[in-house]
Amino acid sequence: MQYRIAEIGHGWEPDKLMGYCVALYFAKLLVWDKVLGFGSTDALAGFAAITANLVVSFYFAKRGFENVARIIKR
Repeated sequence: MQYRIAEIGHGWEPDKLMGYCVALYFAKLLVWDKVLGFGSTDALAGFAAITANLVVSFYFAKRGFENVARIIKR
């Protein structure tokens, strides 16, 4: 059981906090502004756009690297 808890982690880790921020922004941008038409948020530009793309890329690449490392470890 301890192994599963260690593998899952906590919700307040820095990588998860950044993911939550990006997810909230995209949810507001897509659902609130585009689907429901209630707002008009400017698109991300410059450093914020690069950071958001890196956070999203990190989540997809991290899991892929973990799977490859697990296969190599066997």
